[in-house]
Parts: sequence; structure tokens; C-alpha cells
Amino acid sequence: MATLRDIKRKIGSINSTQTITRTMKMVSASKLRRAQEDLEKIRAYALKMEDLTSRVIARAPKEIHPLLAGREEIKNVLVVSIASDRGLCGGFNMNIALQAETFIAENRDKYERIGVYVFGKKVKDYLHRRKISVVKEWADIRKIDQDFVNTMANDLIKLYMEGEFDKIYLGYNHFHSAVKQIPVFEEFLPVKASGEPEGIDYLYEPERDKIIEALIPRYISTKIYFALLDSQTSEHAARMAAMENATSNCGEMINHLTLVYNKRRQESITNEMMDIVGGAEALRGT
Repeated sequence: MATLRDIKRKIGSINSTQTITRTMKMVSASKLRRAQEDLEKIRAYALKMEDLTSRVIARAPKEIHPLLAGREEIKNVLVVSIASDRGLCGGFNMNIALQAETFIAENRDKYERIGVYVFGKKVKDYLHRRKISVVKEWADIRKIDQDFVNTMANDLIKLYMEGEFDKIYLGYNHFHSAVKQIPVFEEFLPVKASGEPEGIDYLYEPERDKIIEALIPRYISTKIYFALLDSQTSEHAARMAAMENATSNCGEMINHLTLVYNKRRQESITNEMMDIVGGAEALRGT
């Protein structure tokens, strides 16, 4: 049975943990606000870029650009998994890791090869432990800027253009709200129009071929940039929620242990009083 000193020491330890989790929640809340601002800056541009690209390529023949033409036979597939380098954010990283693992398990017999292109140390470590092939990994990226995004986009374009992979999927957490993040898994390459062609065609200046040649790489880069910022915002929201739950759980544990401490202390006082009364009665009897 734990002594009063042990219980008091445990309460002190949980108090220290609660202070840490409360601080981490405040830090995550601050980072979340900044991340939301960055995400909102690019959201409208990314949506307009996707709409513009979809309308331009809807009437274009697939042979006009190699990133539009799908392969007749799909043998090799790449899954791009975007997560985080850090933990303590609930199921944020695990959702993306399980997403890739489940896709591989369900399609292992369908394709000759399924590779994973990873952003984030946590997913990389998870896949390595399960002997899953990781084509390339990005870790300890302190700042997501346009130069890094272009590097990542060019890397993926090269993997598809050189025929190493016939189809590429993209998986990340979408920021729905501060308390809800939705795992997204969608086809990334080849690029496809999101809707049916419109009933009208457009006049192109310069020629349509040149516009598509410049538009497709920009669209891919914007898509990756948006996915990275969306995932980063989701990470801060998930960590803030996890730390809030941890702080609340610490409070419940402290209340419970305080109740146990007071009960044990009262029992100890009662026993001492009983010993005193018993000793007095014994003396009176003699």
C-alpha cells in the first residue's frame, strides 16, 4: 500500500506534467493561428488554380502533355504520405501511416510494386518497422517554402515522367476545424480534370500547348504546397487537442489522488486517536 509520502510525491509529479501539457497546448494554439493564416493565404489561389487547370485540360487531348496521359497498364504505384516529424498529436501521424499500410495490404496482389514517398519522420519510422519500401523520405524540414516545394514537385514529376511509377497517390490530413482533421487520399498523377468539359471552348493566347506546358508543373507545385500547409495546420490542431485532453486527465488524476491522500490521512489520524484512547482506557483500568 502506498504511503502518504508516496501519494504526495505522485501528486507533485502529475502537477509538473500538467504544467508542461498546459504550456504545450498554449504553444500549439499560437502556432495554429499562424498556420491558419498561411493556409488561408494560399487556399483561394490553390482552388482557383485547380479550377483553371481542370477547365483547360478538360477539352485537351491527353497526348498533349505526358503528365496528362495515363498508362495503359498500371504496374508500379507510388503513395506520397505527408505527416510530421513530431509526436504528441493524437492519431495525426498514425492515420497517415495506416492509410499507406492499408493501401499496400489491399493492393499488394494488384500491382508489381507499391512504393511510399514520405514527408515526416514518424511515418517513416512506422513503415521501416514493418519492412515497407520507402522510396524517399523528407525529415527535419524546418521551413516549408517555395524552393522546397519546387524540389519535391520536380522529384515526383521525374519519378512519373521517367516511368518509374505509373500512378501516384497523395495522402495527408485535411484541416476541417480545430477539433476535426480528415485524412485525405486521392489520385495525384496523372493529372485529371475534376469535372465534365464545358459546352464552350476558349481562345488561347499563346497557344494551348504552351499554356498547358507552363500550367501543369505550376498546378502540381501548388497542390503539394497546399497539402503541406494543410497537414501542418492539422498537426498543430491535433497537438493542441491532445494536450488539452492530457491536461484534463492530469486534473482528474490529481483530484482522485488528493481524495485518496485525505482519506488515508484521516484514517491515520483516526488510528492514532484510537491508540491514544485505548492506552488511556488501559491505564484507567489498572
